[in-house]
Amino acid sequence: MTITISTEHHAARLAGTRAFLDEGANPASVRIYSGIRPSNPADTPTSAMLVEVKLTKPCGSVIDGHLVLTPQENALIARSGVATWARIVTGAEITAMDLDCSGLDGMGDIRLAQTQLYAGGYAQMANATLG
Repeated sequence: MTITISTEHHAARLAGTRAFLDEGANPASVRIYSGIRPSNPADTPTSAMLVEVKLTKPCGSVIDGHLVLTPQENALIARSGVATWARIVTGAEITAMDLDCSGLDGMGDIRLAQTQLYAGGYAQMANATLG
């Protein structure tokens, strides 16, 4: 069985995701990791976090059927490595979802200016779109 939702329903779901991410006193964050992402967002990552990008509050805007996340600024990289996946956590530190990362030419939900990150440098989250 296949379910097809209306454009209005899809927009409401994205607005609900945005509201969930913005819960809590702090802004939501995109935590970027190397290695293989866990099969379930409830699982603890086995790789070290490379960088944490704080989002604005609200965390983004619903535009043309997508939730476009907006970073506060480029983030200081804590560990060197190749970015392969990301975990988004709410402002209340609740895990929301795991996503793929890629460079600008890739198909990741989170696209970085560069996926090779070096400790002490700054990561630029160029595009973060949820659909």
